[in-house]
Amino acid sequence: MVSYIRQVGIFNPDNQRLNIHIIGCGSTGSFIALNLAKLGFNNIACYDFDLVEEHNIPNQFYRLSDINKLKVDALYEIIKDFTGTEINPVPKKITEEYSLIDFVDLNSLVILCTDNMESRKLIYEQIKDLPIGLIDTRLGGEGYQIYYIDLTNEEQKKTYEECLNAETVEAPCGQKAVIYTILSIASETCRIIKNIDQNKPVPTILKREMNNYKFLNNLEENGN
Repeated sequence: MVSYIRQVGIFNPDNQRLNIHIIGCGSTGSFIALNLAKLGFNNIACYDFDLVEEHNIPNQFYRLSDINKLKVDALYEIIKDFTGTEINPVPKKITEEYSLIDFVDLNSLVILCTDNMESRKLIYEQIKDLPIGLIDTRLGGEGYQIYYIDLTNEEQKKTYEECLNAETVEAPCGQKAVIYTILSIASETCRIIKNIDQNKPVPTILKREMNNYKFLNNLEENGN
């Protein structure tokens, strides 16, 4: 039996409201899933169709022995071993035919941890009319951004849609992900998730550049 006695004044797992859907179980998604499970969150569904590869080991929550396993299956094993929590592994790619709308309910919070804009746009189009919350995490080298969108808030949706359609610059292959940036974005994302679950204020946009310690956020009341 796991005891949460050292944190219940901050987060008590018995009071969890939300069902969590993590789309993409690479660097950011795998560590967010671990952090949430360590906090005591249950009802965590993780979606990914990729296999663990050698280049994933330095910056994703996988073991050498997991190479060539499905990421969601490896993550299920590791998180159960580390925390006792059993996530729901979904070894599928969200597509027009395999829609996320078939899996979420009105208590859902969707966390986008995909590695391309096309998948973000596709998933957003599928769920944008639902009265739920969406978190979009973006990572590059020593910087990251976290966006929270209450999908009942038209102003937040408009701002996010502008962001989705803006031009982006790909980081060079050797500068896409480093472990300390990943741990930082996973930590910040999990605190935001915890606050949403507790109906506390959260930033709608949070940006950090770790190489010059620049940290910007736009804090608003959570309307959920």
